[in-house]
Amino acid sequence: MTDAPGPGRIPPLCRVCTQLHRGMDVPTCDAFPDGIPDDILDGSLHVDSYPGDRGIAFLKTSPDPSHFMAGSEPGTLFRITCAGSYERYVPILDRWDLDNTFIRYVISQSIPIKSLDVSEAEAFVDARRTCLESMNPCMREVRRMMYLCSHEGENQE
Repeated sequence: MTDAPGPGRIPPLCRVCTQLHRGMDVPTCDAFPDGIPDDILDGSLHVDSYPGDRGIAFLKTSPDPSHFMAGSEPGTLFRITCAGSYERYVPILDRWDLDNTFIRYVISQSIPIKSLDVSEAEAFVDARRTCLESMNPCMREVRRMMYLCSHEGENQE
């Protein structure tokens, strides 16, 4: 199994699930011992009942945030909650926003995803805060407004 898109890929949600069978050639778990459905591997959330899951769904390995980074510089930081949703760190707003749609896009593309520990995630956020603080206040506000307007009414699931 691999973290790269394509056959054998494992989405971040599955990577932090206690049900995952690690070290297998084909992605399997307790819910899908014959193979995790492509829909889930492509980013569909398996936090509720799913056809054929035998009543087994996502169960996070730890209550702590699970941090992942998509791509390289500048990179995008997202985390998985205990409820199985994805939150993306939005530097221009300096906050975490629910964004299950974004992760589906990342998973569907050839964008590498890597796990980060808490200290690496904090370093990422601190670097973005430093950049934000050094920005001209007027430009910072314009960029915030542009971001908010571009995401107005967006379905974040």
